[in-house]
Amino acid sequence: MQIISEIQRGGKKEGPSICITASLTDTQKREIQMLGQACQSWESVTQFPMLDSSENVDPTLPCFYIYYENTFPISFLSVFIPDGTYAEVTGFTLPGYRKKGHFAELLACAKEELKDQNLTFYIVSDGKSQDTQAMLSHKGMDLTYSEMMMATSLEELAQMDVPAPSAELVGYEVDDEAEQEELFSLEQEEDEYVLYQGEEGVAWCKLAFFPGTAYLYGFEVEESLRRHGYGRYFLKQLAQSLLDWQADPESEVKLPPQAGEVHTMLLQVGTRNVAACGLYDSCGFVVTEKLDYYLA
Repeated sequence: MQIISEIQRGGKKEGPSICITASLTDTQKREIQMLGQACQSWESVTQFPMLDSSENVDPTLPCFYIYYENTFPISFLSVFIPDGTYAEVTGFTLPGYRKKGHFAELLACAKEELKDQNLTFYIVSDGKSQDTQAMLSHKGMDLTYSEMMMATSLEELAQMDVPAPSAELVGYEVDDEAEQEELFSLEQEEDEYVLYQGEEGVAWCKLAFFPGTAYLYGFEVEESLRRHGYGRYFLKQLAQSLLDWQADPESEVKLPPQAGEVHTMLLQVGTRNVAACGLYDSCGFVVTEKLDYYLA
């Protein structure tokens, strides 16, 4: 088996080979999209692997693995590494080439390439591929936990009627509701978005951007302020800020080019996290799919 670590394959070689890279060329992206479309026409799966490493905690890590038969890609594996402790593995194999160990070989390559990162690997499945479920069962991979994908529009989120949480909770005294509202500000600090109440940071999150979509993760409210409306208020302010930043060409906050025009907010939440599920449901998020995580 030839292992080709460069982004470019150079002169296309005959026989099977595996390409390992931290970023995909436009040609590779088109090939993988065609491969994915062939798989989706075979089974009604909704998942599509990450094709841009910019949202990984370290974009230089080798996170894309392509199995070529002669010059044709027949299997693809993508590794999303959000915080440096675990890796979410997604991918697919052309239907006519399944049950031959190609995806397992890509997974073994990924584990070997990333062994110094000490990551816990999870294979992510939407449960809609019978071949994937058979592979997971055959390999004895255990279901560790499940999450729901939830989505809503920025416009609906920004229009929620949510009062500003009381200033007294952080030691401020204000005369009226307008003054209470003015205490709040939303700041972008490196890769994090922080809600301030006066000088106090009260809530945090991170955003990853995909075409038309802001993916929310790392959402947290200061523990002592939970159940006082900060979560709903933060989500409303975040949505409004995203709309304002896009509408204002002079804005200091610029969304990444791959985002395009963002209208949707997407997130994942564990099915056992009842409080978080209730919060997102109350803010208009609806379940779009369920994802299962198997320890690889």
